[in-house]
Amino acid sequence: MARAVREAGFREPSPIQALAIPAILEGKDVVGQAHTGTGKTAAFALPILEKMKGDGSVEAVIIVPTRELAMQVADEVYKFSRLLNIRTATVYGGTSYRRQIQHIDNAGVIVATPGRFLDLLDSKRIDISPRFAVLDEADEMLNMGFLEDVRRIFTFMKNREQTLMFSATMPDEIRDLAETLTRKPEFIEVAAEKTVSNNKIKQHYYVVDEHERDDAIIRLIDFANPRKAIVFCRTKRETDRLADHLRAQGYKVAGLHGDMEQRDRRQVMMDFKKHKFEILVATDVAARGIDVRGVSHVFNYHIPFDPESYVHRIGRTGRANRDGMAMMLVTPHEFHELDRIQKETGSKLDLQEMPRSSKDWPEILKNLQKRISDVNIDNDLKKKFSEARAKSKDEEFSEKLFAAYLTLQTETSTIGKTRGEVEQLLKNRASIDETPSKSNRGQKTKNPRSASKRSNRSRGRHDGPVRRGTERGEVPIPTVETVGGSRIVARKLY
Repeated sequence: MARAVREAGFREPSPIQALAIPAILEGKDVVGQAHTGTGKTAAFALPILEKMKGDGSVEAVIIVPTRELAMQVADEVYKFSRLLNIRTATVYGGTSYRRQIQHIDNAGVIVATPGRFLDLLDSKRIDISPRFAVLDEADEMLNMGFLEDVRRIFTFMKNREQTLMFSATMPDEIRDLAETLTRKPEFIEVAAEKTVSNNKIKQHYYVVDEHERDDAIIRLIDFANPRKAIVFCRTKRETDRLADHLRAQGYKVAGLHGDMEQRDRRQVMMDFKKHKFEILVATDVAARGIDVRGVSHVFNYHIPFDPESYVHRIGRTGRANRDGMAMMLVTPHEFHELDRIQKETGSKLDLQEMPRSSKDWPEILKNLQKRISDVNIDNDLKKKFSEARAKSKDEEFSEKLFAAYLTLQTETSTIGKTRGEVEQLLKNRASIDETPSKSNRGQKTKNPRSASKRSNRSRGRHDGPVRRGTERGEVPIPTVETVGGSRIVARKLY
């Protein structure tokens, strides 16, 4: 075990490991509050593996909310157990039952998502009696509607010796669950919500108008020149669209969301880890399961739906005590959501002006070479180029095309708001919030709903409500309208 720990690169325990490992080794049930990236997996995996008999039966079950997290946790457990001759089986939907059952028959540890695992138990395809049960990311189970499945799963593990629960936050439902599943647990709290965004991550925000988002994200990527980056969107549709748009601009990019086939999602993550592309465009559900070394930048194409999602997004960078950078695009209509994120997470996001395009010739040339190095020229593209050249009737067509590219790179047109403009917007907002306008003072609002609709249209948002999907995050964001001098807050109802 000690050799496996050394080879995994551990030198000293993280706070959650230092507190949880001794308690677990003593046989206590543990309820730990700690965020992703704090070393939770090792905190429960190491002492469990140390206590396992290795008799060929399933001795430990780890329940996680998503397939990405299941693969991540299984990889971590494998690092620690490979020298102990203890095998790990990963169980999640979208793959063969037969193959997963075969893996379970040879495993000492199961890492599973609730749906498929409960299906295997209910149908009696598997019959196990684990000694150790772990519930990881319990609050995410709540958000994804898995709590009842979790309760049913634990009825199949009544003979367990030890129960461990870990959660980033502790809402009442999770505390109630802990009281139901554990026996006299030791509660451990590490990294409270207001300290989760570590000091190694620089956090900037840029104020833009809605129609500027695409140009702004490209400008930021070019300016930051990230080694490896994740761009977070709020919906699957937006993820696909933005990935296609960035790909069309010559970036090495791939998208990741819940509607993709499992084999495609797994391939994307493998390629990202192997540096086959530099930019991953992902939905919030991926924030809980992505653990890739070397992510230097996180870009928030849209402001996240809630402060907790922001914490998990930016937590993909600045890992293992490395420096990281988080950049977020915000419109003037989203200042209230920005305030909420800063207040509830304790983060301080620094206002920055959108950088201008580079005028440095070596940098322009470097970016151009980088973009064209892997471009595939198929017959259709050759045909289109020939047609464009023929229609131009210009002997210097290629040279002028290159000149047009340089013009785009050295343009001085600005994107986004200047610091002075943002300060004036904030000043105006404060005065509107505090003092009703003369035209509205003392008047009744005839139809607040229609006013709200007009405001939403003026923001450039998509028509119609965004409905809850299969992924966490696809829900309406809290919005704030000013109607008749009063603030009307529309909050999530679920």
